[in-house]
Amino acid sequence: MREKTLLGWEFGKVNVKMHTLWLAVSCGWLLAAACPMLSRTVAVAQEAIVIDETLASVNKDLITRSMLQRAERALRRDLQEQFPNDPAKQEEVFARLQPRLLVSLIDERLIAQRAEEMGVLPEIEAQINATVLELCKQNNLENLDACRHAIEQQGLSLEDIRASYRGQFMRQAVYSQDVYSVLIEQVTSREAEDYYRTHTAEFTKPGELEISEIYIAFTPETQATAELRARQAYSELKAGKPFAEVAQKFSDEKRASRATGGKLPPYQEDQLAEAFKAELEKLKPGEITPILKLEKAYQILRLEARRPPSVKPFSEVRDLVKRLIAQQRTDAKVKAYLRDLRAKALIRLADPYRNALIEAEKAEAAEAAEAAEKNG
Repeated sequence: MREKTLLGWEFGKVNVKMHTLWLAVSCGWLLAAACPMLSRTVAVAQEAIVIDETLASVNKDLITRSMLQRAERALRRDLQEQFPNDPAKQEEVFARLQPRLLVSLIDERLIAQRAEEMGVLPEIEAQINATVLELCKQNNLENLDACRHAIEQQGLSLEDIRASYRGQFMRQAVYSQDVYSVLIEQVTSREAEDYYRTHTAEFTKPGELEISEIYIAFTPETQATAELRARQAYSELKAGKPFAEVAQKFSDEKRASRATGGKLPPYQEDQLAEAFKAELEKLKPGEITPILKLEKAYQILRLEARRPPSVKPFSEVRDLVKRLIAQQRTDAKVKAYLRDLRAKALIRLADPYRNALIEAEKAEAAEAAEAAEKNG
């Protein structure tokens, strides 16, 4: 049931009792900027209070150690599902991705802030509610309490699911407006036409067949009778009787095609089972197949018409072509967009993570160079 994502973690809250708020005030807005890290135990009136450690501030929001730990647990769960029988692979991938989790949380906060600026958060919450209800329905859970219980049985919480969807939907909304729509506008007519000419297979409509049938179902007890009816139908067709008349006479009453004289909706060639396709390839329009024995029926097919594959005109697929080109550029553009959001934001990092953003961007650049070398 869990929506799989590496970025959709729940946003935690710093748990600070009222009589220790003086510490936050004296340390400034970023709790860890000028005071010791708040993971240390603070003694107040002989009471030991463990306060969550602030790792980063992103404009108005804080990212804490508990949030990072939650992200690490989510990543481990995902890797266990992805590589269930390969603990070494799990550790290898975790070691590669774990240093970037804090940056991912920073990016999530920036995306959430941008979504708030866009005014789409109420729509997103409504979308989350509808999606969760549909998720429960698909799993035959009659109400939200039953759904919550089923989720908790898997070691998660309903808010884990909601947070995952929240992150997904916020990214969709922000990237759609700020990245994807811009990329589509930047695709020139010349680029679109060149792509169309060099990728005609993507815009080719498969060949299509119009078919009619006579369909006679059977059970083990009625098979002999059904076979006799199929032979009688075939004989009448060979004698020249109209196919529609024979289909209405012999096809099962419950078969939908009987009411249309045996006519079926058009089939694309790639939708047909190979056995049927092989038989129909032997026919010219107007010809019929031999009696075909299926698992639970006898069938006779007539080829009514055959339409060859056709390339859709550019005018019909222009917008699709531009979207396809934009999709190819989305990954690099999203990374550039996130770097720009970080550059414009007020981000402060605790000492052990001071270089996290720099290291993440270096890793991205190295991976991009490696990919370019492989593709080039």
